[in-house]
Amino acid sequence: MSDPDDRIDAWLNAEVEPLAPPPGSFDRIRRRAHRRKVRRATMSAAGAAIVIAAAAAAPGIASTLLHPGPAQSGRPVAEGTSAPVSRPAVTGGGSGGVNSESSSPVPALGSALSPGGSGAPVPANFQPTSVTFIGSIGAVIGQAGTRGHCATAYCTSLAGTSDYGRSWYGVSAPVTGPPDGARGVSQVRFLNLSDGWAFGPQLWVTHDGGASWTQEPTHGMRVTDLEAAGNRAFALFARCTGTSADYGARCTSVSLYTSLAGTDRWRPVPGPTASLQPLATEAGTAVSASLVLTGGPTGGQGYLLAPSGELLSGPLTGAAWTAGPRLPCPPGAPGASGQPTGGLLAADSSQLILVCTSGTSAASDTQTKLVFASSDGGAHWSTAGTGLPGGIATSVAMQAQDNLVLLATDAGLYRSGDGGRTWQLTQAGPTGAAAGETGFSYVGMTSPTNGVALPADPRLHEVFITTDGGSTWLPQAVSAP
Repeated sequence: MSDPDDRIDAWLNAEVEPLAPPPGSFDRIRRRAHRRKVRRATMSAAGAAIVIAAAAAAPGIASTLLHPGPAQSGRPVAEGTSAPVSRPAVTGGGSGGVNSESSSPVPALGSALSPGGSGAPVPANFQPTSVTFIGSIGAVIGQAGTRGHCATAYCTSLAGTSDYGRSWYGVSAPVTGPPDGARGVSQVRFLNLSDGWAFGPQLWVTHDGGASWTQEPTHGMRVTDLEAAGNRAFALFARCTGTSADYGARCTSVSLYTSLAGTDRWRPVPGPTASLQPLATEAGTAVSASLVLTGGPTGGQGYLLAPSGELLSGPLTGAAWTAGPRLPCPPGAPGASGQPTGGLLAADSSQLILVCTSGTSAASDTQTKLVFASSDGGAHWSTAGTGLPGGIATSVAMQAQDNLVLLATDAGLYRSGDGGRTWQLTQAGPTGAAAGETGFSYVGMTSPTNGVALPADPRLHEVFITTDGGSTWLPQAVSAP
């Protein structure tokens, strides 16, 4: 019999082959290690976010829409004071919808649009390029401050008013610059005191009155127009290659999208509203289009002046739109912000107005104009007026129940009280405007008596307000020079 100690020694000195782990063990180990790294990175980022949030809150401008704070003497709310957000992600869907998703809820750190104001001052040198109103509460967007000395590398800013333009306060703005090819924003629309959109050419959204903003993906397209009514926003997504501030130039097609307020999901509107282009006989013509909404979700109606000159229309419920007959004039070449220069459309609950322009003479600053009206949703049109005043037309607004039509031109603001048959100059172009930027770029009515107009030169730092249906206008300064 062998010695037991010899067998033990032999076993201890023998080469040992480790047992193989169960199948999938190494993959599980790698996944667990990856999750540990993610948790560490998340905790580190959270710690940094707390420090940043504390620093951002230090100036004391953290008023919100529902809880406007008392008047404060904090720094002006220029672009960059909005809460930081994660980059939105595009998720696929069978309908081609566009989603905006944030990895976590975004705290409201900025100043919001509200009935009581925000207490934050408006930055000096505010240059408004777009305006929106909900009753007596409104907002303007533009560049403010001095380049290189703003809250961030950008100077895009928002200002709000709760008394129809008599006074203004600071509101947080999207963290982006002015229009530059496919980047930046220049226009703003609010549906209510919570939901708003900044666009042209990018698209940003807020659901807390502007306290925080999130950029929404557009699949490489540029947003050239957006309107909101009822409980939805509708927007024109265009494929363009215009550079610098001409982001709406050299567009090849335009499509109509819609988003239910609060959902951040953009879907193509059903019907013949996708990849709209000029007629085949007009191949090579520059693409432009405009959008008009009237009424609410029940009984509300939308109208789209398509590049082909057709009038598309449909409900504000997200249901399909249909194509109607060609209008008396096509939209023409795109102007500022990609808006039409040939046909200017306005609508109310009972009537549509179309101002057709042609024969523009740069030397004499004159333009042939005709006014057409339709009382059956665009099926039939009749001539309302001819021989309109001189100047280059830029925008038209109306209140059909009073036969009131307002026209903005580079010569001033004109008023018609008989549906466009006769006209009267009620406001000459603002004094001090730079050469080439005279007159007004926009006019709009928010009630039968109240309206607003923007000078073509934003460096005047003001908007014009009417409270008597456009008979008289009063300039209101948004900020100091």
